[in-house]
Amino acid sequence: MMKIIQIENPCKEKWDNMQNIPDGKFCDLCSKTVLDLTQKSDQEILRILDESNGEICGRILRHQSNRHFSPPEKVVISKEKRNGYSQLVAGLTIAASLAGIQTQAVNFEKPLIQISENQNSERDLDKEKMSDNDFIISGKLTNSETKKPLPNIEVTFITKEKIFKVKTNQNGIYKITVPDFYIRKTNNVLHFDFGGYNDKEFVLTKEELKNKEFSFESSEIDEMVVLTGGISSRKFEPTILLDGHEIEEEELYKLGVNNFKIFHFSGKTAKAIYNEVSKDGLYLVFSK
Repeated sequence: MMKIIQIENPCKEKWDNMQNIPDGKFCDLCSKTVLDLTQKSDQEILRILDESNGEICGRILRHQSNRHFSPPEKVVISKEKRNGYSQLVAGLTIAASLAGIQTQAVNFEKPLIQISENQNSERDLDKEKMSDNDFIISGKLTNSETKKPLPNIEVTFITKEKIFKVKTNQNGIYKITVPDFYIRKTNNVLHFDFGGYNDKEFVLTKEELKNKEFSFESSEIDEMVVLTGGISSRKFEPTILLDGHEIEEEELYKLGVNNFKIFHFSGKTAKAIYNEVSKDGLYLVFSK
């Protein structure tokens, strides 16, 4: 069973103001022990939660909050259940490898994201099309503070059935050639990979996919944010699509992550990709 760990209401008391104790800190404000879990593994956090009846007060990194993981267990899937997919292997590390799912209850000021037109495209995009049935997705990534380009960032255009990806060049420019039938008038999803913890995605119109410049503040794509507060776990039940086909959690659990590219989306982004999505969002799993 997949679970999610979360801090619903981050504590305003500063970590440095708390008293030092062997396992972490003691908070005079609420008279509770606050455990330092920033160096703990998923399984260690799960064990601590289980021993504490599912809720503790602790300190975790932002990417640990809203982390999805499964306790190890053996699962057998019939050939009929697999619907033609090849035998899948491995287990626990699937969800644990999905670092970067951002918490919805973070006690810090969210940096501004700016999206503006990129007027300085290097070439006529229409001339770069491989055929008349292609669409060129293009743009540029920059640091809004230094005004410098962001090179070598993986940019992925995501659909329910397939992904298309490139990396930005030394000038921060990306161009992706996509068959035109994958492009919609609205609800197109573009994903920027900043190392997992601070990945960004945008839901864009067809026109917004052309010659756009995205600017990010340094703290938004580099900073490791620490959260403190009451940590709890609950059952996690997302919608899961493997190469565009809906599958069950048991099949995801058997998935060998080295053979697949996995994304997680929630809210309007998940809805834009797949209308019938659960409240816990959407996993998109693609064969490499």
